[in-house]
Amino acid sequence: MPSDRDSSFVALFVKNQRRIYGYLLTIVPDCNEADDLFQQTSLVLWEKAGEFRPDGDFARWACGIAFNLVRNWRAKKRRDRHYFSDEMMARIADARAERSAWLEDSLLALGICVDGLVPAERRLLDLCYSGDRSIRQASDELGHSQAAVYQRLHRIRTRLMECVQRNAAEAEGRSP
Repeated sequence: MPSDRDSSFVALFVKNQRRIYGYLLTIVPDCNEADDLFQQTSLVLWEKAGEFRPDGDFARWACGIAFNLVRNWRAKKRRDRHYFSDEMMARIADARAERSAWLEDSLLALGICVDGLVPAERRLLDLCYSGDRSIRQASDELGHSQAAVYQRLHRIRTRLMECVQRNAAEAEGRSP
């Protein structure tokens, strides 16, 4: 039977797992490697659960552990010139950590804004941005010219950007 401490740790992990995974994706160039590192991070977090102070910042603590695992992974890959230096990786990691809450809020706002689109606009976004269809294929499927599709996409993206900015401003106004 899990203890209260185990249950609260699991709740914190579940609440922050997207943020931790997003952090890894920011500093690891390969999604498959990021997946592996996320699994390793999850195991280490569980092993070190007793070291976490309940009054601490779980996401920062977890990302610190993830950062150390990435450093170890990078040491193994050091000969490959396609990876950032440790200094650059630390800068990126710091910037990501600082912007993490903003990114998460923006993604939530984007989801709300996309939900507010009319079905034809959502279909256009799905055709153009999910899967591997080209604009030409999407325009053929819709029976519109490529120029018309680009113009519609531009208008939709502009409205989505304005909606996200508006939601962010409203959320900022509500924060203490």
